Amino acid sequence: MNIHYDETTGQIMSYGYGADHGDGFETSHFEGCKVLIVDNQSIDARTQMIDPVTLAIVAKTEPDPEPDGMIDVVVAVRRELADTDRFVLLDFPISDASRAAWIDYRRALRDSSKGRATPADVLAAIPPRPDGADVFGWLRSRLSAPGV
Repeated sequence: MNIHYDETTGQIMSYGYGADHGDGFETSHFEGCKVLIVDNQSIDARTQMIDPVTLAIVAKTEPDPEPDGMIDVVVAVRRELADTDRFVLLDFPISDASRAAWIDYRRALRDSSKGRATPADVLAAIPPRPDGADVFGWLRSRLSAPGV
């Protein structure tokens, strides 16, 4: 496994499988980084780093913070907008009242992030889908899970 790490701080920048870099300690394509070649093992860049002196994988004194869940919400909203495009097409076979409900729903999706700072606030602003499906339930439960 190739691990690209910052040669000063030991922060793991990238890891995976690829071409061997010769002696295993060559310069990485990341600026200020080197490459360490190690046997196949589990790596967690949030909780581990490379000791720049011993070139060993060690635990960080403090893990990196959890990633912000907002990007997951943005991606889910964009996917939902794409998945519901058909309902607003004039040649899609639904009633005018149903089409109007989908238009309102999609407007609420686009407006859901305006003035809201947290993923939970954005999700709370999204109204129920006109067909009753809860397409954001999985995301609500994941973001509310402890440790996430």
